[in-house]
Amino acid sequence: MSDTPTNPAAPFAFADYDLPPHLLQALTELNYAHPTPVQALVLPPALAGQDVAGQAPTGSGKTAAYGLAVLAQIDPAVAGVQALVLVPARELALQVREALKALGKHLPAPGLRVAALYGGHALRDEIKTLQQTPHVVVATPGRLLDHLEQRNIIPNQLKVLVLDEADKLLELKFQQEMATIISRLPRRRQTLLFSATMPEKVLALVREHLTRPRLLAASGGLGGAGDDGRGSAAALPASLTVRGHVLGSVEEKPAALYHLLRQKGTGQTLVFVNTRERATELSQFLRGRGLAAEVLHGKLPQPERDKALMKLRNNSAQALVATDVAARGLDVPALDTVIQYDLPHDAETFQHRAGRTARAGVAGTAHLLATVPEQTRVQGWPAAQATHWARLNPPNLPAASAARPPRPTTVTLHVTAGKKHKVSAHDLVGAFVGVGGLDREAVGRIEVFDYYSYVAVPREQSAALLEKLNGAKVKGVKVRVTEVA
Repeated sequence: MSDTPTNPAAPFAFADYDLPPHLLQALTELNYAHPTPVQALVLPPALAGQDVAGQAPTGSGKTAAYGLAVLAQIDPAVAGVQALVLVPARELALQVREALKALGKHLPAPGLRVAALYGGHALRDEIKTLQQTPHVVVATPGRLLDHLEQRNIIPNQLKVLVLDEADKLLELKFQQEMATIISRLPRRRQTLLFSATMPEKVLALVREHLTRPRLLAASGGLGGAGDDGRGSAAALPASLTVRGHVLGSVEEKPAALYHLLRQKGTGQTLVFVNTRERATELSQFLRGRGLAAEVLHGKLPQPERDKALMKLRNNSAQALVATDVAARGLDVPALDTVIQYDLPHDAETFQHRAGRTARAGVAGTAHLLATVPEQTRVQGWPAAQATHWARLNPPNLPAASAARPPRPTTVTLHVTAGKKHKVSAHDLVGAFVGVGGLDREAVGRIEVFDYYSYVAVPREQSAALLEKLNGAKVKGVKVRVTEVA
C-alpha cells in the first residue's frame, strides 16, 4: 500500500488531464473549470488504472473525482454493467446517479445509461430498468446483492468498483454484504474507495479488497494503521465555523435550539438527534412555536422522507430534525447551518454531522449544544479541536400559542406530472409562466420525479397559481396542483 504524503500542485484546468473530449465538454457546461484538491489527487492514479483509497470530507468533490475516472472507461457500445458504485443510502444513490448522468451527458451514441438500485420500493421496477442494461449501477449493498443473486445483473463486463463513504457502509453493518458482492465480481478490475475518515476498520477493507492502492488524503494528512479512527480537525472544510454552546443542564436544550433557529442568518438548518422518538418530539415542539420544521428518521415512509427533504431544499421549511441513519447522503446543496442537539456517540459522527454544511467552499456554521460533562468529552476528540466554546444562557421560551415567527416566504406545489409523462423542468417553467402568470425569475427550485414534480413558488402568489394551473395541461398532460402541507 503506497502513500502520498503531500498534495501535488493541482493542474490549472481539467484540460490538463487525459480526459476524453466528451467529458471536458460536460465539465465546461457544468462550470467546473478547476479541480478541487481531492480531484487533483485522485484523477492521475485513477485514470492510470490504479486502485485508490481516498480520504476526503463531504463536499470536497469526490463524486466528480471518481465519476470522471469511471466514465473515462465506459464504452456505451458495450451492452453490460461496466461500473458499480456502492453507497450507504438511497439519497446518496440518487445524488450520485444524477451527478454521473450530468458528467456523462455527451458520451458517444447510444449514450450513457445509469441505474440507481435501493431498498424501499418494488424490486420489479428495478428489474425493468436493468433490462435496459445500464453501463453504470449505483446501489446500496443489500439491494445490489438481491439482484446479483437473482442474476438480474451479470457483472462479467465490469471494469471498476467504487466504494463510496466506506466508513458509513461499515457503520451500517454492510461488511458481509460487501464481501459477498466483491466475491462475485471479476478479479481483474479497478477498485476506488472513498471515506471521510480512515479508521482501522476502513484500512482493513482497503488491505483486503484493493490491489497495491494509492492511499490519498485531500487534506494533506493520511490515515494509517496508527490512526485512532477519530478523524481530524483538518478533515473538516476550511469554510466551516464550529461553535460549541455550553448549557447549565439538558433541560435548557429546547430553549437553546429555539434561540439559535431564531437568529438572523441561521437559514436552512439540519438538526441532529440520536433517536427517532427525539426527532418526532423535537419537530413537534418547533412547529408548536411557529417554526417550519420537518422530521426525518429511518422508519419514515419513503414518500414522507422525500417530501421533508424537498421542503428543506425549496426553502418552504427552515429546519429538518433528523437521525444519523436518515441523514446519510442527504443532498441539500445550500445548507446554511447544522445543529447537533444530542451529543454524538463518537468523533466520526461529530465530523460527519458538522461536514453536512460548508460544502464546496461555501461558508457554513455547525453548532453543538452541550452540558459541561458533554463538553469535556467532546474536547478530547481531534475532530472537535477547532470548536469555539462559549456559555449560552438561552432566553425563556415563549408559550406555544404566543410564538408566531414569520412563515417561510416560499411554498412548494405538487404537480401530477413527471418524467414518465415526458415532462421536464423546462416544461413546468413554461406552464407556471405562461398559464400561471408567474415571473420566470420567481420560479424556485423544481424537482421532477417519475410521476410527479415539486415546484417552489412565492407564498403570496401560490393561491392564484393553484387556481390557474389546476386542470391545465403541461405538455399535453392534464395536471392537478396542490400545496404541499
